[in-house]
Amino acid sequence: MTNLHRLVSSPKSLLVFEAAARQGSFSRAAQAFNISQPSVSRNIAQLEAEIGQPLFVRGAKGAVLTDAGKALFIAVSEGFGRISDVITQLQSQQHKAGRDVVLSLSNAFVTNWLGPRFAEFVASFPDVVLRFELLPGTRVGLPEDVDLASCIRDEAANDPVLAPEIIIPVCSPAYLAQHGMLLSGAGGEGHVFLHLSDHPSTIWEPMLGPNVQGTEHPGTWYAFSDYAAIMQAAVDGTGIALGWVNVVAGALRAGRLVPAWQGGGINTGRCITLVSTRAAPVRPVVREIAQWLCARMAEDIVVLARDGLLPDHATGQSATQTVGVLSYTVE
Repeated sequence: MTNLHRLVSSPKSLLVFEAAARQGSFSRAAQAFNISQPSVSRNIAQLEAEIGQPLFVRGAKGAVLTDAGKALFIAVSEGFGRISDVITQLQSQQHKAGRDVVLSLSNAFVTNWLGPRFAEFVASFPDVVLRFELLPGTRVGLPEDVDLASCIRDEAANDPVLAPEIIIPVCSPAYLAQHGMLLSGAGGEGHVFLHLSDHPSTIWEPMLGPNVQGTEHPGTWYAFSDYAAIMQAAVDGTGIALGWVNVVAGALRAGRLVPAWQGGGINTGRCITLVSTRAAPVRPVVREIAQWLCARMAEDIVVLARDGLLPDHATGQSATQTVGVLSYTVE
């Protein structure tokens, strides 16, 4: 294919020609390009000289295309139209990509905590395309190339803190009424335990004492690989589950779940943070989403603390935690 630049010295002359041919006027073409009419005439005269044929018949009523001009106009219009379509498509793709936000979160967190707030969440970010990568069990390592991923860390560093890691054994009000409260060190006899298979059985030792799931703690044990299924079974009244506060906060406030252990809950001293694994700097909209999640979680935690459902409050200790950009005090 012959290179276009060898046939036409300046692509601008083709643009000017297309405008003049489409509008049937050198003057209107000049206005479209914000140049003078003589400049339009020079561009077209140069193009005619390079092609070797006149493209317009100039007259008092404007510029009329010759047969050569009509042939060139068809070719140029088709070419520019195709270019315009491709550019528009690429710009649309870029705009859409800029609106995509990928969240790697616990399936249980999205189902139990975010789900009831989802309408409010999406209404707060109407121009954002949300994409969720849901994790059924315990996270092992961080995912690549996501805008926000929740993870448990010893220290928050500079990442937004969604919640302190507080573990509260929970059950439904109906289960509690039928089976009673789980007593510290009394074993699991008469109780049903909903266990995440990713966790060692020793995670229950603060509630049940040593030798969990041994002969000293008969009970009934069900193991699940999906934490969301455990939460649903607990809400349905099947048994007692270990509830991370960031997952069960909403259900505790709504009364769908209640504390099931005499000891209340355990603050591990760690925190649940929101981490970006993108190579590029965090976009403003991603920061806003993190702040929204943290602020709503802080509201829940303040209410749970006020109602005595957090371990620091229950033991009469004073603690200050920072959640996202908010600070709350438990007295």
